[in-house]
Amino acid sequence: MDATQILSFGCMAGELQTPVSRLQEIAKQLGITPSSTINNVPYFNAADVERIADQIRSESQPEVVQ
Repeated sequence: MDATQILSFGCMAGELQTPVSRLQEIAKQLGITPSSTINNVPYFNAADVERIADQIRSESQPEVVQ
Protein backbone atom coordinates (compact mmCIF):
# COMPACT_ATOMS: atom_id res chain seq x y z
CA MET A 1 0.00 0.00 0.00
CA ASP A 2 1.38 3.39 -1.02
CA ALA A 3 0.57 6.07 1.56
CA THR A 4 0.25 9.69 0.44
CA GLN A 5 1.69 12.25 2.79
CA ILE A 6 -0.43 15.33 3.43
CA LEU A 7 0.27 18.22 5.80
CA SER A 8 -1.84 20.97 7.31
CA PHE A 9 -0.71 24.59 7.66
CA GLY A 10 -0.09 23.91 11.36
CA CYS A 11 2.29 21.02 10.64
CA MET A 12 4.02 22.99 7.90
CA ALA A 13 4.46 25.95 10.25
CA GLY A 14 6.33 23.75 12.72
CA GLU A 15 8.48 22.05 10.11
CA LEU A 16 9.28 25.21 8.14
CA GLN A 17 9.49 27.55 11.17
CA THR A 18 7.15 29.98 9.42
CA PRO A 19 3.91 31.54 10.73
CA VAL A 20 0.67 30.02 9.42
CA SER A 21 -0.41 33.41 8.08
CA ARG A 22 2.71 33.59 5.88
CA LEU A 23 2.15 30.04 4.63
CA GLN A 24 -1.40 30.98 3.70
CA GLU A 25 -0.14 34.04 1.79
CA ILE A 26 2.41 31.98 -0.12
CA ALA A 27 -0.12 29.28 -1.01
CA LYS A 28 -2.48 31.95 -2.33
CA GLN A 29 0.30 33.66 -4.34
CA LEU A 30 1.29 30.33 -5.91
CA GLY A 31 -2.31 29.32 -6.58
CA ILE A 32 -2.01 26.25 -4.37
CA THR A 33 -5.25 24.76 -3.08
CA PRO A 34 -5.66 21.97 -0.52
CA SER A 35 -5.55 18.43 -1.85
CA SER A 36 -8.12 17.51 0.80
CA THR A 37 -10.01 18.91 3.77
CA ILE A 38 -10.61 16.88 6.91
CA ASN A 39 -12.81 18.32 9.68
CA ASN A 40 -12.55 21.77 8.05
CA VAL A 41 -8.73 21.61 8.13
CA PRO A 42 -7.02 22.01 4.74
CA TYR A 43 -4.27 19.51 3.92
CA PHE A 44 -1.65 19.81 1.18
CA ASN A 45 0.22 17.10 -0.72
CA ALA A 46 3.99 16.73 -0.61
CA ALA A 47 4.56 18.44 -3.99
CA ASP A 48 2.65 21.55 -2.91
CA VAL A 49 4.42 21.61 0.46
CA GLU A 50 7.75 21.51 -1.42
CA ARG A 51 6.66 24.43 -3.63
CA ILE A 52 5.81 26.46 -0.52
CA ALA A 53 9.14 25.49 1.12
CA ASP A 54 11.03 26.50 -2.04
CA GLN A 55 9.40 29.92 -1.92
CA ILE A 56 10.36 30.37 1.74
CA ARG A 57 13.95 29.35 1.00
CA SER A 58 14.18 31.77 -1.94
CA GLU A 59 12.92 34.62 0.26
CA SER A 60 15.43 33.89 3.01
CA GLN A 61 18.54 33.91 0.81
CA PRO A 62 20.47 37.17 1.05
CA GLU A 63 20.68 39.32 -2.04
CA VAL A 64 24.23 39.54 -3.41
CA VAL A 65 25.29 43.03 -4.46
CA GLN A 66 28.43 43.39 -6.54
